[in-house]
Amino acid sequence: ASLVSWDDVESFTNDETAKGSDSRVAVIGAGLVGSLTASMLAKRGYEVDVYEYRSDIRKQDAIQGRSINMTIAQRGLDSLEMIGIKDTVLKQSIPLYARMIHDPDGTTYPVPYGVGDQAVYSISRTEINKLLISHAEKHPNVRLHFEHKLQNVNIKATTVEFSKDLGTKEFGTIISADGSFSKTRTQFLRDTNFSFSQEYIDALYMELSILPDENGQSKLPVNYLHIWPRGHYMLIGLPNLDMSWTLTLFGPKRIYSEFKSAEGVMTVFRRDFADAIPLIEEKRILRLCLGGKGYPMVSIKCSPHVLNNTMLIGDASHAMVPFYGEGMNCGFEDALVLNGLIGEHGGDLQSAIKAYSTARCDDVSAMCDLAMYNYIEMRDLVRSPFFRLRKAVDNMLHAIAPNTWIPLYTSIRFQRRLSYRECVNNKKWQDELIEKFVNTSLVLLASGLIGAAFCCPKFNTERIAIITDQLKELFFQY
Repeated sequence: ASLVSWDDVESFTNDETAKGSDSRVAVIGAGLVGSLTASMLAKRGYEVDVYEYRSDIRKQDAIQGRSINMTIAQRGLDSLEMIGIKDTVLKQSIPLYARMIHDPDGTTYPVPYGVGDQAVYSISRTEINKLLISHAEKHPNVRLHFEHKLQNVNIKATTVEFSKDLGTKEFGTIISADGSFSKTRTQFLRDTNFSFSQEYIDALYMELSILPDENGQSKLPVNYLHIWPRGHYMLIGLPNLDMSWTLTLFGPKRIYSEFKSAEGVMTVFRRDFADAIPLIEEKRILRLCLGGKGYPMVSIKCSPHVLNNTMLIGDASHAMVPFYGEGMNCGFEDALVLNGLIGEHGGDLQSAIKAYSTARCDDVSAMCDLAMYNYIEMRDLVRSPFFRLRKAVDNMLHAIAPNTWIPLYTSIRFQRRLSYRECVNNKKWQDELIEKFVNTSLVLLASGLIGAAFCCPKFNTERIAIITDQLKELFFQY
């Protein structure tokens, strides 16, 4: 469990004066988490310098790198509200109330995320990053430095060096939000107390898109995450405000080996994504698939997140595969938790970051594991009637006892009363309770069938045992 009381996080005031031996903070990275963290620290009264190796994305016609859409959930919304930008961001997003499943035969059906009007919000990664940078820039105590590639971090001396400016810069605290391949984290690896692991999954992702129709309207129902699950791989689609769609193909490397020719590409699409062909259009499919490439995905865990007065945050400390859609939200919540701890420590940032590492490591590790599991759910299990049955049972029990029975997805995406680790533990006792119920039901069923077997000699009792075992296995697989 987190050491931070969520009530304390809610009740803090942003106007507390920064305290400690040095209120100067270097934030490495002006991405999503770095720019949000800069705004939070500025509202706390710290002097913040943000260093970004790229040029200012707000001045670029085309953004190099990932353009995959993001989904904002409750933890992200609360973090955006913390810095006063939630409503601005929501105006640039689209609510998604359910997954829309596309079967191979073209049949579609929705699987709601939660109950009622519960939704996650689709937004362009680039657009939300621009909003966060502009918001940080509004604070007079935030200075943005673009095209500053980090060359070296001295954790003991709390100093940094960059390629653009000669000389060493000293700060009271360094907060590194420089992504999955964090240069700061490489310095942590030299410490014998630092643990680190990374796992590349046997899947790549490729980005495609669907343009609006001739009338400028969407070719798909808008308020859904569309999924074409195909066992070991899948195609997903997220809507944009201009009525286009950002599609992402996730699949094992062997799938991409078929994309070496036009015939190979279209064989895959005709076989597995036939109803997507008229939406994307064959010419664009060939251009995007033959001209593009698959990108790898990595899961990273490490501990601790803080050494001396240098801290890792966001993907630098817990990169996760994108299948829960929680990576950005988790990174934003890092800043929210840190904010609460700063309040608890009377504005002393250096004390707060040390408490942060203890409070946060297990939580984000649990979320990395859940993101891995959700790949299996999205590509395969979501089509199973047993999956939908379990989801219906969860939603029914949640409606009856909303404060006691909270489904896993709901506890992670639609509230933040439980830490990620507590969400996992909550799911475990729910599974145990349902298992007892199912076991009891199966015993009664088996008893009835055995009774029928005595009355009808042709009824195979061995077969009865096999059937009940298979039913139990299928239910708990989902």
